[in-house]
Amino acid sequence: MSSAPGPSPTPTPDPNPTPSSATIKNIIVVVMQNRSFDNLFGEFPLANGITPSGAGFSQRDAAGKTVTPFVLTDLATADFSHTRGPLVDSWDQGLMDKFAFTNGDNAMGHYDAATTGMSTLWGWAQQFALADNFFPSVMGDAPSNQLMLIAADDNQFPFSIQPFFAPCNTGITTQQPYTFQHIGDQVASKGLTWAWYHEKLNQCGDYVPQENPFQFFTDSHSAPNVKDLSAFDTDLASGSFPAVAFVQAGARHDMHPALGVPVTDGITWLDGFLKSVQASPIWNNAAVVVVWDSSGGWYDHVPPPQTDPVPAFGNEGLGIRVPMIVISPLAKKNYISHVQMDDVSILQFIQKTFGLPALNTRNQQGNDISDMFQF
Repeated sequence: MSSAPGPSPTPTPDPNPTPSSATIKNIIVVVMQNRSFDNLFGEFPLANGITPSGAGFSQRDAAGKTVTPFVLTDLATADFSHTRGPLVDSWDQGLMDKFAFTNGDNAMGHYDAATTGMSTLWGWAQQFALADNFFPSVMGDAPSNQLMLIAADDNQFPFSIQPFFAPCNTGITTQQPYTFQHIGDQVASKGLTWAWYHEKLNQCGDYVPQENPFQFFTDSHSAPNVKDLSAFDTDLASGSFPAVAFVQAGARHDMHPALGVPVTDGITWLDGFLKSVQASPIWNNAAVVVVWDSSGGWYDHVPPPQTDPVPAFGNEGLGIRVPMIVISPLAKKNYISHVQMDDVSILQFIQKTFGLPALNTRNQQGNDISDMFQF
């Protein structure tokens, strides 16, 4: 596999070339769940993966046993604690050495090329562009990073919370609905269309409301733009697919760890989904961005930069590194991007593509994902 060995070569080209409506007409963001970069791509060729010199390579679990990264043979591991508190504990001020102590020895596990089904996921990354320096925007779990993805704003609350609006709320909800602007507002103001497709939308017991950021907002919680994933294929074939679409797979398909649910179920679903986009009328001018919302408690060796000071909670992010893949005829081929990016980078790219302004100060910080494309 060939890959850029580092940042852009000298002379340095424009790191953020401007995409245009002539090249990209549809952006689809697929949100997967709870995998660190090292868990899925720690042995991926030429990526910044697991090495004995990496932070936290050797650490102690709660029983005092020394644990180092190892290849998992179990495809259906139990879930870990992955709300803000356990993530901050595992991070340990950037030492990255408390994953085994916080979540047990399995947190140090990862998959490799010999893992059943992993060659399919790695094949997409090798054919297109993979980012190995991508972080969640917040050290926390849903909804923070979903909100940062669509609004560059999580209401300065980096903890798991449920939307003010029903349905399917089972825990603590926000005190008030959110009214600040999001990307759906911006796209609509431009005369373009958008959609959030969610598998098993509003089917309580299967549907997780905090994974749908649009349910938090007064103007979008019941908007027709929010659809069950079953509408995706029909819309894809319709000739009028939304300019901006987000997709949230359900619990069996989003790679979220769960007993009895192999990680390969998610890989198989993603493979079929991507092939359906490739076979569709929009493919030649489409960009699919696949991103994981959180590391889920799995070990990763890269200390995330800490930015976004929030007085009540200290620094809010960035979270522990996750994979991000761009799949598009316009993506660089067989490429690994080392540019630092986060969820807001995807939002910035959408805005740049369709000529939309930043929503707030946080929206203006950092790089977008243009390095992944060959404009």
